[in-house]
Amino acid sequence: MTIRENPIKIIATLGPASDSKSVLKKLIDTGADVFRLNFSHGTHEEKRELVEKIREVNDYISILADIQGPKIRVGKFRDDQAYILNVGQTIDVFEHEIEGGGDDKKFAIPLPGFVKSMKKGDFFYVNDGIIKIKVKSRERDHLIGEVIAGGLISNNKGVNIPSGDLEQKVPTEKDIKDLEFIADLDPEYVAISFVSSGDDVLTVKKLLENYGNNDIKLISKIERPIALDNFDQILEVSDGIMIARGDLGVEISPDQVPIRQKELIYKCNKEGKPVIVATQMLESMTNTPVPTRAEANDIYNAVIDGTDSVMLSAETAVGKYPINSVEYMNKIASTASEHAPIRHPDDYDSDRLTHTQTLGHAIHSLAKEMEELNFRGKILVITRRGYGARMISKFRPPLPIIAMTPFKRTARELQLIWGVQPIHIESIDFFQLDAESLIEQSVKYGVETGYLDENEHVVILLVSRKFQKRGNLVGLYYVGEILSPEE
Repeated sequence: MTIRENPIKIIATLGPASDSKSVLKKLIDTGADVFRLNFSHGTHEEKRELVEKIREVNDYISILADIQGPKIRVGKFRDDQAYILNVGQTIDVFEHEIEGGGDDKKFAIPLPGFVKSMKKGDFFYVNDGIIKIKVKSRERDHLIGEVIAGGLISNNKGVNIPSGDLEQKVPTEKDIKDLEFIADLDPEYVAISFVSSGDDVLTVKKLLENYGNNDIKLISKIERPIALDNFDQILEVSDGIMIARGDLGVEISPDQVPIRQKELIYKCNKEGKPVIVATQMLESMTNTPVPTRAEANDIYNAVIDGTDSVMLSAETAVGKYPINSVEYMNKIASTASEHAPIRHPDDYDSDRLTHTQTLGHAIHSLAKEMEELNFRGKILVITRRGYGARMISKFRPPLPIIAMTPFKRTARELQLIWGVQPIHIESIDFFQLDAESLIEQSVKYGVETGYLDENEHVVILLVSRKFQKRGNLVGLYYVGEILSPEE
């Protein structure tokens, strides 16, 4: 076995283009580390069957279940036709379905409270932000709007309402039903759509606990301006963050998206929590076999910003070239990683430093010193729940990170963490061996499986069983000496 050269983790969304065992295997072989299940589409039974396929193909791939959240959509149009809205025209917008359907003069956004929540001068957007409408006036049962940016409108196109005081409940009734199913399905992660505050995250956590699952990690999707305002409290109660730039790029000015992306990634890195950059990363590859130069730059910059993971959506779910998409994503991210500057660990110490974080900082310095001395080597973390691996990863050391764990779930969870190669070991008794014996057997296992070489050094982090809250063991070893200790 060899460690993947690309430290950036790749999430591939599954759908009709990628739900066969043969394609799943190719996606993994090409570089996918995590599979995303989009609960905006498909049935529970289809999701269960897909998870079974994934586990049959590879039992260590990580699974991310993404719940839909409060999706706002336009209503039905006459005879299911599409209409063009032109710049400068006025349009009547109702919050109840229109008998016979809408047209280019009127349409519905069937959302209780929508009209009341808007005021003159507010904006809302349709069809991924292509259509922009400004509220000219509010009537008793509808709005009169002016089309500022025109485009095609048809049944069920998505709506974004960045202004107004419309409250959107998270989780929705659909989400609650999905979470009950997800608790039984037991993926490693759940992504929560349209999070507004830390309370939304805690509500989902409580629901999963009530449904009997305390293990699923929660990823908060940042898609709304209010989530940016409340980001620090959201991050504190989340296990990770997804920067979902599709809706976010509609609800804030596009020129602000790169700035906020960098800010959010940095905050996640400091806390040692995984961060995902998502949406339109290789959008053109939904229909073409190669990416645009702009898309390559986008991925490159996300890696330089410090993301743990980059995500593919339609490209792998319904696109014509799912394998190509992962292949290009992997290649671009790998090239970016090779050119990423060495991180200054002082800049990434959390304000809530723990002993393990402090050692992660020290291990970065030691790894850099080894690199400068031309020592061949790796970092080995012997961990139960993965915390030590995350606290080393956050500093982005220049050596590969191997995380050995007795828990299969931990190995799957670590598939999302930058630079970490997780290894599940069932043959070693982590709970009975003394520290020296555990280190010796772990290193031997690493050599036997090809993850370590006997002619290299290894920096080892092991959490002390005796003093777990205060004690960690760190050592620099030569692998060959562990394999053949002097008598």
